Amino acid sequence: MAELLADFVKKKFIQKPYLIGRGVLPRGGKLFLGGSPKTNKSYLMLNIMLDLARGRPLFGAHYENGKPVLPVSESCRVLYLEMELGDQGLQERFNGMEDRPGLLHEIVPEGLPLYIQSRDTAMRLDTADGRQYIESILKEVKPDVTVMDPFAKFNLSNENDAQEMGAVLRVADHFIEDYGTAIIFIHHTGKPNEDNPRRGGDRLRGSSALYGDLDTLIELTRKSHERTAEPILEMSFELRRGEPLENLFVKRHRDGTVTWLGSGFAFNDPYNEKYPKSRYKGL
Repeated sequence: MAELLADFVKKKFIQKPYLIGRGVLPRGGKLFLGGSPKTNKSYLMLNIMLDLARGRPLFGAHYENGKPVLPVSESCRVLYLEMELGDQGLQERFNGMEDRPGLLHEIVPEGLPLYIQSRDTAMRLDTADGRQYIESILKEVKPDVTVMDPFAKFNLSNENDAQEMGAVLRVADHFIEDYGTAIIFIHHTGKPNEDNPRRGGDRLRGSSALYGDLDTLIELTRKSHERTAEPILEMSFELRRGEPLENLFVKRHRDGTVTWLGSGFAFNDPYNEKYPKSRYKGL
């Protein structure tokens, strides 16, 4: 029922810390992690999910004064709905392979609250059956954070149509309202267009309705050359509920772990010295 302003402003709310502090991920918020193909979006998100489940600052990153760069106040229940790698591919990222270690360097506690549903085509945001199926998972897991990777494989709607994308995101709003979960979508950015360059959130592939509906955008850019085995990645942030946040540089190691490179990091691609720039396109 509608309320008078005088009554509305007197309402009391219990202030809870953000799931990821500094305005990055509010409780019940929507976040898009966007980037071009091969920018290591899924690797980055696996690290973020493990840190959320463990209740520790993202990437173990702290400033010199001891303050966490991206604080996590408590352990979160995390649900990872994954539609690309499948069980075996995802397990290899955690456990590693014969010629490469994986993300997990320690015994994972049996109770670590990270839940996985991998490559299940029944998970759809644009059909009644698909929505009910995802709801059944949410009811069972009761996650604080739900990650859908990638966004495009959870619907067959026209991503360039504002009305169709609005309907898909409306489903996410209902999940947030009914189950109290924050939602993170992993999505591609569009290709650069010289005639109509897209900047910031408008670089998300598809309708501008996507950017208009989110709380936070993290854009991931691969700074290292494609031949680099342990690439440097740049994270830029657009926050609806927080103060502007500086761009962060991180490194993705061979085992899939991601570490922060510290404040004041100056990027220098070693391939600049080994290969003249005319030999490859960009970084």
